[in-house]
Amino acid sequence: MFFKKTSKPIEKVLTKQANIIMDISKDSEIEKQIKMIGLTKEDLRIIQNLKPYIIKQMEQIVKRFYENLANEPSLLKVINDNSSLSRLAQTLTQHISELFDGVIDQAFFEKRIRIASIHVRIGLKTKWYMCAFQDLLLSLMNIIEENIKDKEEQYLAIRAVTKIVNLEQQLVLEAYDDESERIRKQGEEEKIAIRQNVAAASEKLAAISVQTNASFQQLQAQSHGVMLLANNGAELSILAEQYAENGKRQLINQNTNMENIHQSVCTIAKEIQVLLTISKQMQDIVSIVTTIADQTNLLALNANIEAARAGDVGKGFAVVAGEVRKLSEETKKSVTNVSTLILSLNSQADKLTHSLETITTAVAKGNEQLIETDNDFKHILQTVGETKLQNNKIENELNYFVTVINQLSESFDEVALSADNLRHSDFFNC
Repeated sequence: MFFKKTSKPIEKVLTKQANIIMDISKDSEIEKQIKMIGLTKEDLRIIQNLKPYIIKQMEQIVKRFYENLANEPSLLKVINDNSSLSRLAQTLTQHISELFDGVIDQAFFEKRIRIASIHVRIGLKTKWYMCAFQDLLLSLMNIIEENIKDKEEQYLAIRAVTKIVNLEQQLVLEAYDDESERIRKQGEEEKIAIRQNVAAASEKLAAISVQTNASFQQLQAQSHGVMLLANNGAELSILAEQYAENGKRQLINQNTNMENIHQSVCTIAKEIQVLLTISKQMQDIVSIVTTIADQTNLLALNANIEAARAGDVGKGFAVVAGEVRKLSEETKKSVTNVSTLILSLNSQADKLTHSLETITTAVAKGNEQLIETDNDFKHILQTVGETKLQNNKIENELNYFVTVINQLSESFDEVALSADNLRHSDFFNC
């Protein structure tokens, strides 16, 4: 008779009672989520019973978790930019440990929401989060298979862990969505604010452009007026230069005439001196004639006396002596008249000499003034020439200035057009 060998019964290990907490608001969405995945207090009790096995293998779980992340360089960059592997390993250890506390309350929810916010802030994509948590779930299932030999307990343990991990993922993904939605709304609000600011700025820019364009139009008109004045100034400078040249030529002619007058006056003065010399000689001759007339008159008187003494014999001689005496007196009168005329001539010659001296002085002074005037005209011509050069330079600068103003006016027209296009663009209607 054969006897069937009986196998030793497998010891159940998930039998301990636990102080579990499931504190959730009644009729809340989280309550509905927990009911839909079938997470119960019994599941929390089983999870809490699994904690010692998890703690024992925690180092291997964390090590495998981050070794798997090393397969994606972008994840390592996110970690290194925002934290460090050692610090995150401590955080993950605490997080997994709390997951097996058998406690689901407000603090549990808030911590998952905070973690999701951090993930969004550092730029961790949901696909990498899902991959990492799937790897974590596989690690937990391996630990259960290695340590829970009773198939029923193993099945219940895997179910419980799957539920708590699923709840974890729901909370984190929902927080992901909420945070992403918050960021999206914030971005929309910022976009609206930017649109409003840009619209206001474009309105203001358009108004400023219109005002500036009007100012530039006015400035442009004024610049054209200045250009006309500059052109007139250049033309006046040319006329002034011509007048100055004509004046200089007239001064040269006048100076030549004054020199000729001076030479003529000098010639007249010399001739007057010759005339005075001749007059003096005539005066000497008149003196001689006067002396002769006086002597002749005296001789006639003596002859007349002698004729009177001679009586009748001397009558004829007395008649001759009388005639000689008359002739002598007439000669003396004529000589006296000539002498008077010579004196008058000398007086007029002296006056003429004095007048010529005055004319000579005036001519000399006039020559000096002409020289000074000529120097002044030279300075005037030099100044007019410099003014002409300056006017040409100003005209060139004004031409450049007008060109720049025209270019600026065109630029402001483009700015105004761009501002108007911006105000009516689809950017403000999207």
